[in-house]
Amino acid sequence: MRRGRNGDGDGDGDAAGDAAPSSSSSKRRRWNVPGRRGRRRGRGDEEDECVTVDDAFVVGDDARVDFDALARADERFAAFVKRDGRGRPAVDFTSWEATRALTGAILSTRYSVRAWTLPAGHLVPPTTNRMRYLEWLARLEKVSTNVSKGEGGGGGEVRVLDVGTGASVIYPLLGASRFGWRFVGSDVSDEALTCARENLERNAHLNALVEIRDARDDQGRRRVLRGVVREGETFTFCMCNPPFFNSMDESGLNPNTMCGGTETEMVYPGGEEAFIKEMFRDSLEMKDSIHWFTTMCGKKKTMTKLRTLFHATRVPAIRTTELTHGKTSRWCIAWSFSKDAASKANVPLPDPEKLEKVKRALEERAEG
Repeated sequence: MRRGRNGDGDGDGDAAGDAAPSSSSSKRRRWNVPGRRGRRRGRGDEEDECVTVDDAFVVGDDARVDFDALARADERFAAFVKRDGRGRPAVDFTSWEATRALTGAILSTRYSVRAWTLPAGHLVPPTTNRMRYLEWLARLEKVSTNVSKGEGGGGGEVRVLDVGTGASVIYPLLGASRFGWRFVGSDVSDEALTCARENLERNAHLNALVEIRDARDDQGRRRVLRGVVREGETFTFCMCNPPFFNSMDESGLNPNTMCGGTETEMVYPGGEEAFIKEMFRDSLEMKDSIHWFTTMCGKKKTMTKLRTLFHATRVPAIRTTELTHGKTSRWCIAWSFSKDAASKANVPLPDPEKLEKVKRALEERAEG
């Protein structure tokens, strides 16, 4: 197979991370300032770096969140904003309650998601990282004639299956709010399913766009795709933040943060690689049900192994990306069996930032 020159082709990354294994990338301080983009190369890969903060609350050149502005906008978060020895606002991120309040504040102020909450100990998702994943899918959708639109294209809705939506139901809330997409969120935990439905019920403007499904079979066993997707049902994408670890002991929670995470959310026998391979096996029997199968990876080597597997099994279309969030990087991989995706495997994904720069340049030229 040929590889796309910009890395958006079959298996080489274009770019845009959660409580996951530490990576070499996470050892570097990588604050990205809005409007700045960087590229790295390595063995044929070229990866864009995406903006990594919620820009409405950015302060200064290091692109940190303005906690004072966010606290003024959200009373619940304000209770967790203290002052350090120099009088600057500070948040104790070793507090699970504080991280939950921060995510809730951003969801409320940026995405009109009201009264969002989580049961104690469940994974608190960083909104920026989750939004970057969705934005990558939005770019991918721009070059896809997806199954929801039909082969003729034209005006259909985007439907997304969120595998392991969690109590936070974060991807459906963000995707429905930002893009108006329809979602099915699946999970295997009674507590997660109940909380996800309650979060949606408190947001009637989004509730109609999201369905929550129990992914367990009659014996209570976890299902990934088969048995969750119904006969004759089609999706534009499936997406997934898989269980990263083989055991809770392996998780090695970051002592500087407390994002939580239950065993169901964090652990799968064989870790993320085994879970995604199970997802891939399902995809081989559901080639026409989902236009793009996608997942996040906590380790770059997992993405590399998967890409090798996909090439070896002659998957016709593969794309990858990097998600950068503060000091941490995560990776995503997408694969498709459709002729449409294969025919566009080397088509660069649209870059909104570059398009905006071109638009401004044309406007300035016209004014001049």
